[in-house]
Amino acid sequence: MIEQSRFLVQSADRDEWLRVRATGVTATMVGRAHDDKGFAEIVGQMIDPTPIPDNAFMAFGRDQESNIIDRLAERFDIAGNDWLISSAEENWMMATPDGLSPDHGTIVEVKTTGRDWGSYDWVPVYYKRQVQWQLFVTGAEECVFAWMLREKAPDGSFVPAWIGPKYVTVKRQQRMIDQCIDTAHRLYANLPSVSA
Repeated sequence: MIEQSRFLVQSADRDEWLRVRATGVTATMVGRAHDDKGFAEIVGQMIDPTPIPDNAFMAFGRDQESNIIDRLAERFDIAGNDWLISSAEENWMMATPDGLSPDHGTIVEVKTTGRDWGSYDWVPVYYKRQVQWQLFVTGAEECVFAWMLREKAPDGSFVPAWIGPKYVTVKRQQRMIDQCIDTAHRLYANLPSVSA
C-alpha cells in the first residue's frame, strides 16, 4: 500500500499540481528523455517552462480517459486516480497513474492514439518507460495499459474508433526501471531549484 503522505496533490487543483510537479521528476519527463534529443528537450522545458497549447488531440484524450477507466473497471478491480504520488525512496520522484487498484498493486495508464498499435510491442518506447517509472514510483507490480483509437467524424471532431479500448497487462521490467532511475537522477540534477 502507498502511504497516505505520498499522495501529494490532486490534479483537480491544477495550479498546485503543476507547482509541486515542477519540484521533481515525473513519468512523462522520464519517458520522453529516453534519448539525447528527448533529454535535451525535457531539460529545456525544465529551465524555461512553456505551456503546451491545448488542442483537439489533448481534448479527446481528456474526454475519453474516464470512459476508458470505466470500461477497464468492468474487468479489473481499479478506479481512476488524479493524485500526484511520490516514491518511497525520494519525494522528488513522482507519477500520476490514471488508475489504481484498492491495494495499490495495480496501476492503470490510458492513451488515445491516431493509429492502432496492435500489440504492446508496437507501443512507443517513451510510453513503455513512462509505465515502468510509474510502477517504480508506486511500488505496483503491474500496469493495465490501455489505448483507444480515435478517428475523425464527418464534422471534423474526433470520436472513438472502437467500442472499447484495447489493453495489455504489463509487469515490472527491472532493467528498464534501472535505466529510468538513472535518467531521473540526471534530470533532477538539471532542475533549476537543484542546480542553482
